[in-house]
Amino acid sequence: MEHFCPNLFIPGAAKSGTTSLHELLDIHPDICMSSNKEPVYWNSFEFNNFDCKKKEWYSNLFSNKDAAFFGESTTSYLYYNNFITNVKANYKNDPKFIFILRNPIDRCFSHYWWMIGLGLEKSNFKNAIETDINRSFKPYKYYPDYYYHFGLYAKWLTPFFGNFDRKNIKIITLDSLKSHRIKTLNECFNFLGVKKLPEVPEIISNKTYKLKYPWVFHFIKKTSLGKYKYTKVAKYIISKQHIETIRDKLRDISFLKNSKTYNYPKINKEERIWLKSLYQKDIALLKEITNLQFEEWTDFNN
Repeated sequence: MEHFCPNLFIPGAAKSGTTSLHELLDIHPDICMSSNKEPVYWNSFEFNNFDCKKKEWYSNLFSNKDAAFFGESTTSYLYYNNFITNVKANYKNDPKFIFILRNPIDRCFSHYWWMIGLGLEKSNFKNAIETDINRSFKPYKYYPDYYYHFGLYAKWLTPFFGNFDRKNIKIITLDSLKSHRIKTLNECFNFLGVKKLPEVPEIISNKTYKLKYPWVFHFIKKTSLGKYKYTKVAKYIISKQHIETIRDKLRDISFLKNSKTYNYPKINKEERIWLKSLYQKDIALLKEITNLQFEEWTDFNN
């Protein structure tokens, strides 16, 4: 059985509005976005050993087989070299890519507080960023704490421009999606060659929550993922379909979350200036390789 090959990917950037964009694109009658927003399929460490059941599971994420475009939004595709390798090896025609980027300063800060809310980060902001700066990026198998590394957009986008035709790559920003939602979406629809829509609903997704019982949540989630040695036997007892169902359920365990979203503090001026100095060089390169100015990111306008 061959892999089902979507012709649209939203490979990040993480904490930049990918969930909202995924849901908004799915509104279009000619676009079918995956029911599982991040199936983590094309960069899986087990990709070359997927059996027919796994391939069938992936195909079934796309319900409307009459759509013109089938898309999914695994953000980690942006950071894994094997994603491009696997796509190049299995596609006759290159897919389309839409990247949604966020000012790297705000993305970094949001990412940090997201991990605080999950109970996975204990260091203060500056120490956490410095720890990340002073280590090499490696593939990850659980929630990533690459706060600094994820914002190096030029670094991550360069391989895509080197392997795929520029006409198949569209870049938007979270700022434009927020302030000019219908205009930005219609630019995406035009890029895909589907009809424009006169209006779309406002969707705000993937808010930052602070878990009530983080150790319980992560114990359950890691158990379902087989992260603990004793749970690896589960794959011999529980079907893959049931395991995938458990994973999907874990995406929203309401009793582990506070009823309200987590309003984390605003970044202060000193932190903003410091992060700007860290990203200045990469943003200059990003503007060069994309031919875009990102004027809405006022930190980098001079």
